[in-house]
Amino acid sequence: MSAQFQAGVARCDITPPVGIAHGNWSAQVHERAEGVDLPLTCTVLAASDGDGEEVLIAEWELLYPPGGEWLAEIRQRVTSLTGVPGDHIRASATHTHAGPSLSTPWFEAGAEMVAPYLASLTDRLVGTCLAAHRAMRPARVAGGAGACPVNANRRKHSVPHSRQPERIMMAPNPEGFSDHQVGVIRIDSENGQPLAILVNFAAHPTIMAWANRLISPDYPGTLRRTVESLTGATCLFLQGAAGNQDTLRDYGCRAEDARWVGRKVGLEAVRVAEFIETQPTQLQIDHTVESSWTMGVVRPVPVGGPPDGTVRCISKQVAVPIWQREPPTESEIAHVEELKKHLANMRVQGAPEAEIREANMQVRRASLDLRVNQRRSQGSHVQMEFQAMRLGSTALVAIPVEPFAEIGVEVKSRSPFSTTFFSGYTNGVEMYMPTAETYPQGGYEVWMSPFDPAAAGITVAESLALLNQLKD
Repeated sequence: MSAQFQAGVARCDITPPVGIAHGNWSAQVHERAEGVDLPLTCTVLAASDGDGEEVLIAEWELLYPPGGEWLAEIRQRVTSLTGVPGDHIRASATHTHAGPSLSTPWFEAGAEMVAPYLASLTDRLVGTCLAAHRAMRPARVAGGAGACPVNANRRKHSVPHSRQPERIMMAPNPEGFSDHQVGVIRIDSENGQPLAILVNFAAHPTIMAWANRLISPDYPGTLRRTVESLTGATCLFLQGAAGNQDTLRDYGCRAEDARWVGRKVGLEAVRVAEFIETQPTQLQIDHTVESSWTMGVVRPVPVGGPPDGTVRCISKQVAVPIWQREPPTESEIAHVEELKKHLANMRVQGAPEAEIREANMQVRRASLDLRVNQRRSQGSHVQMEFQAMRLGSTALVAIPVEPFAEIGVEVKSRSPFSTTFFSGYTNGVEMYMPTAETYPQGGYEVWMSPFDPAAAGITVAESLALLNQLKD
């Protein structure tokens, strides 16, 4: 006898106040968010097998998910309210770069709003988890996949000119490795009405880039709205292995480009969802009608017994090797502080926009380099949570990094489940995880990675081991 699958969904608004620090781009000139393009949301799916095994999947439209002590606090509070074990709670981010700063920025304007906003997120996420858990009712689940070629590899060899040698730049590279798959998990109520649709796609939400001064979910916001308007179901977007994947409209800083990409992926998700049967059927002749000739009137009849209602979750701490480096020196730390002061003085003096942009880029790059340097010098390994969930005949694997698409594709193609989601940006983020072959090429993602080249292979092996455990 199959378990009785149950599911519930809930959502809250997490749009920050206008004026909050809006610092996610080295090329930007502005500091504060000056308006809202589309509201930001937090959406939660609760699922149970009806026999004590429960999971919660929370997704919010921000750059990063909670991690470390923040995630531990959220899990403890949710567990106390719902009884769902902490390691059965997943917190993911869509990775929009047009949201608010989630840590102290390298400038002062709007920074005073960051801490109060972050504090408010904890209560909102916990409350939404409770609401989704209370909303659980009998349901059915199944999955499928389609494809949408609006993303591309973003590592492209630049054309050398007088100022710079040839290097890896960030731009759409259709000839590079890309993952166009649109994964879909459909959850229906007992009467067959769509309750929730989960979408997995790999592409950086970086269309609303440095010149954009509005809070925005980027393309995932339009994707979600497209799915919901056409199906009536609540949509969760679970970002894929987007470490080296961009959209074909990236960095344009135009809302219409984000809408274009979001609609394309959303429409493909809807097409796939429409063909998913959470209760498999076959057509049978119900009765005949005599007209110019005998006609058979058919109707769908359920086949195959009760749908798979299994719910399982396995969470494992894995030691992933770090690409070690010497700790930053006092002079390197002091240099970053001097660059910050220089930028602040230029703003006070009303320097030309081009000069402010150059100064902003210098301090941002130096800050990022310092951050990676510090991470690489903290021991030989980092303990990372690998989390795998099973919902019926579908599976979801998530890790706290920005993984390259090759990693996700290998895991999905070798998974024992016919529908498998692979995601980064979950339960914290430890920056980029390139493939081993990428390191000699260099580029932004390699520069920003704290990991040893062996990390990608370890990630594939550990992910597949968890999936096989779920299947067994």
